[in-house]
Amino acid sequence: MPHLIRRLPRRLLPAAVAAATTAAVLVVAPAGSAPAAAWPAPGGSADTVLTSGGAVRGTVSTDGRRFLGIPYAAPPTGALRFAAPQPAAPWTGVRDATATPPTCAQLGTATEDCLILNVSTPPAAPAATSARHAHRLPVMVWLHGGAYSLGSAAGYDPTPLVTRGGVVVVGVNYRLGPFGFLTLPGAQPNAALLDQQAALRWVRRNIAAFGGDPHNVTIFGESAGGHSVCMQLLSPGARGLFRRAISESGACTGTGLGPVPRAQADAASLRLATALGCTDPATALACVRSKPAADVVAAGGGLLDLTFVPTLDGVVVPRGTREALESGRYNRVPLIVGSNHDEGRLFVWLQYHLGLGRAVTQAEYEAGVRRAAGSDPARVAAALARYTPAAYGSRDLAMAAAMTDSTFACPAVETAAAAARWWRPPVFQYQFDDPQPPVIVPDPLMPLGAYHSAELYYLFATLQGIPPFTPLTPAQRQLSDGMIRAWTAFARTGDPNAGGLLDPDVRWPAVRGRDPAVLSLRPGGASRLIRTVDDEHQCGFWLAPATR
Repeated sequence: MPHLIRRLPRRLLPAAVAAATTAAVLVVAPAGSAPAAAWPAPGGSADTVLTSGGAVRGTVSTDGRRFLGIPYAAPPTGALRFAAPQPAAPWTGVRDATATPPTCAQLGTATEDCLILNVSTPPAAPAATSARHAHRLPVMVWLHGGAYSLGSAAGYDPTPLVTRGGVVVVGVNYRLGPFGFLTLPGAQPNAALLDQQAALRWVRRNIAAFGGDPHNVTIFGESAGGHSVCMQLLSPGARGLFRRAISESGACTGTGLGPVPRAQADAASLRLATALGCTDPATALACVRSKPAADVVAAGGGLLDLTFVPTLDGVVVPRGTREALESGRYNRVPLIVGSNHDEGRLFVWLQYHLGLGRAVTQAEYEAGVRRAAGSDPARVAAALARYTPAAYGSRDLAMAAAMTDSTFACPAVETAAAAARWWRPPVFQYQFDDPQPPVIVPDPLMPLGAYHSAELYYLFATLQGIPPFTPLTPAQRQLSDGMIRAWTAFARTGDPNAGGLLDPDVRWPAVRGRDPAVLSLRPGGASRLIRTVDDEHQCGFWLAPATR
């Protein structure tokens, strides 16, 4: 996600945060799925499940069962702030799991007791009566987006995936901003990524009690959540914790989300400590630990400015993503990677149309293209010549296109090609191409198109707790059904075609080198294979060796 948004007026933050963090009923058994066993187990209760930490009581409805706010690690407070996650303390009695849990500390909240997860199951999830139970459901673990600085699992209602896809969905909170990525001496680098791994270990220990298969886990996420998927592909500590992976609009390379060199992370951490008055290197960590969480959030940078992101620490993240993918030294599992046709338009809307109430100026347009192109004057001039307002219809659309191509579309192409060079396991690539998807708030100054996070309204019922401004049309509902079939079939078998074709005449083939067959996701039965993604997003320019 680009360095686009700094500060917005406080009155605009709720809509901006909701939009940026996305930066979404009929009970139908999916094709090819095994029939669910009756719930509850003999002597059990549908709303109460015994976990390794104690019993939890959730809610049961015709849409399924939900268990909210289950701790998977101890509160990362006091001496545990900036430390690796530690086991959660067990509890006695039955823990209430019906209330919306807190988000991790970020703009607008200072809560640190937040290392929780939410479990959603179909109405008739199979009971865990035997280790040899034949009908446990696939498990999909959701890692939310938000530029590693905001967001939460609770904002994404997985009811469509659960009820129409027949899977168990687990949403995970993890530490954000400096709480997750500080690298002062004595702090745990990449603590947020270790949080995610701790949640995956909780899933392995406990998900059978909810009817899920602990040996059939898919991790998936969007934006920083999609990039988190990439980091878990790289991390030795995640080996064996999942069998499949889906990265949406958060490609493993070229996104600005890291992993950054350790020296860069250390410099950012020292700046934060200095801003908090902790100037003595010998006591900086203890000093920052003593500060109120709200002060740490305030010193951690502006909204979505990518100050604190994954770090090349040599342990949690041992090597860069491009090197890992090209060498095959990563956790090689079947992978879906994709992007949306008009990703950058969301950020133009946030910064200028929502934030300032106007279109971009000539100077702002040039600065935006310059940020995308980098510091080389010749490349900047070439980018400005390619992304002209005349060619794209306006300065706003030209700047958004440069951002889309450089930060999302071409990195997705590069990620898929690098991973696919090994042929096995398979890699599938998509581009979400609905030109008029539902939006949170309409933009009167510019069509949002297939904006960053738009595809999530086809998988989830809400984005950060907000339903779409308008409901899905019948054609869009058809696309949603197809995407849910594909995503959950992939979770079930590793093949997105296994749940029935997305559209009657379309089969989604795996990527083969630099001639990928990209699935263009379109409503109205119009999804089709395309081989023009490189051309329409000018990836020959953005992926040229001199530019990487």
